[in-house]
Amino acid sequence: MKLILKPSLLKLRTTRIKYIIIHQSTCQYNVPESKIDNSKFQIPGLISQSIEKKQPDLNFHFIVDKIKDDYQLIVCRPFMYVCEFDDIDSEINRSALHISLIGSYDLKIPDQRLYNILSYRLLNPLLRHFKITPDKIYFHRDISNNKKESCPGSFINKEKLISAVRRFVVK
Repeated sequence: MKLILKPSLLKLRTTRIKYIIIHQSTCQYNVPESKIDNSKFQIPGLISQSIEKKQPDLNFHFIVDKIKDDYQLIVCRPFMYVCEFDDIDSEINRSALHISLIGSYDLKIPDQRLYNILSYRLLNPLLRHFKITPDKIYFHRDISNNKKESCPGSFINKEKLISAVRRFVVK
């Protein structure tokens, strides 16, 4: 199944990137098999739901998927395009990169490897490139207008994530 790319339907970014927002895939795509991360590649389920919703592509800049025994990063949307979330203040949303973790972290506890991969391979390079400090990393629930939002899941620990980010700082 191929995602039909329609960049003409996407909003171009007109501001500098100042924030990174962490999500879980189930906040936008309700794919039953992706709620519990398993050893198979799960992006096809998200792509099929994106096509069903008539979206131009997946609504995240990056996705972190567990494939077999390790986590892999997948680029979804170029930085120049904005990901749209109705429950996030438009000022923050226009200036943010969005990263999604495949699965429902309301149902499972992430292992330390997820925090390490996310920090070392993705967050630290992005922080350095865009000159962002770790205090500008938000969870979707932290900035959502929907007070019931739990994204990226109640088992994702921000202190553990920031600790891993600080440990892998490139000097």
